[in-house]
Formats: sequence, structure tokens, C-alpha cells
Amino acid sequence: MGTLVAKLLLPTLSSLAFVPTISIAARRRFHMEAMVYLFTMFFVALHHACEGPGLWVVCFLRRDVLEHFSIYGTALSMWVSLMALADFDEPKRSTLVMFGALTTAVRIYHDRRGYGVYSGPVGTAVLIIAAKWLRQMKEKKGLYPDKSVYAQQIGPGLCFGALALMLRFFFEDWDYTYVHSFYHCALAMCFALLLPRVNQKAGSAGPPARLDCSTLCCACV
Repeated sequence: MGTLVAKLLLPTLSSLAFVPTISIAARRRFHMEAMVYLFTMFFVALHHACEGPGLWVVCFLRRDVLEHFSIYGTALSMWVSLMALADFDEPKRSTLVMFGALTTAVRIYHDRRGYGVYSGPVGTAVLIIAAKWLRQMKEKKGLYPDKSVYAQQIGPGLCFGALALMLRFFFEDWDYTYVHSFYHCALAMCFALLLPRVNQKAGSAGPPARLDCSTLCCACV
């Protein structure tokens, strides 16, 4: 009986694989990405907990709501991870992130069970990154980014991402509990690998802004 309960709780516990990813993102100053990963982990864990035995007391939201936001958080995590990899400057970066957040929300509301939920954001992000990097290669007349980025970051990250999607859509019929748990782990590893070593766009806090009369007048207007 204990083994059965542990097996049923495994999808909930495996969602904690996002904890190291959240920590890595925060330490590298990808605070927005860390918040998205935390959002995803929360709804994924709660969604699976409500499906498990004896944990219905934690279900303060309807199951369809939990399922919706667990899928939305996962798709959004894919998008922000790839946008972090693309390394756009502002305001293009925030514009693209918001574009992905809005279009993903519409797509999931329309159909949250199809392949397009994840293939749409991933495919669009890959095309955007490819266009940017090809332009950089043309200007640099050489490989962009460096070979080490492809070998240590992009290659392994995409491999874990492909593994996660294969487990999610093609192998869950084998044994949902174990396959879906491995899916969580592969997804968290993919996000951690795709994030650059440091967020160059984070900047520094700098001195606090001074509040003078002109500033206050502009704020009131």
C-alpha cells in the first residue's frame, strides 16, 4: 500500500525538480525567469497533488483551473528560457516576452491539450533566434555565438527539451507516473541549461533616484 501511495505522489514530488532551476535563474540574475519557473512549479505541484490520494484538502482551486495554469506556466517557461538565450536588448526583449505571454494564453484557452501548446512557442522562438543569430554571423563573418555555447548550453538544453516533449506526448501510455515524473525532471534540466551564465542586461542597482518638484509634478500629470 505504501509503495502505491508513493507512486501516486511521485508526479507531485518530481515537480520539486524546478527548485534548483529557480535557484540557478535567481543567482544568474534572471529574476523574471525565476518567477515564471516558480509559478509553473506551484501550479504543476498543486495540480498533481489534487489528483493524488488524501491531498484534496490543498485543492483551493478547481482542477480545471490548476490544469490550465500548469500547462500555461510550462509553455511560458519554454518561451522565456528561449528569449533569455536569444539575449535581446531592451525594449525588444520585453516586447517579445509579452508577445509570447499573450499569444500563449490565447492558444491554451483555445485548446490546452494539443501539440501546438508547446510546439507553437518553441517553433516561433527558434525562428526568432535563428534570424537574430544569422544576422550576427553575417555581420561578424563567423560563428555566433561561440562554439562553447553550442556545446555546453544549447546542445544539451535542446536535447533535454526534446526528451521532455517526447516523454510528454509519446511515452506517457507506458507508465504515466514514472514517465511524467521524468518529464518534469527533463524539463527543469532543459531550462537550467538554456539560461546564459549571467544576465548581462540586468544592470546594477545604482544610486536611488532623487525626488524633486519637477519629478513629482510629472508624476501627478
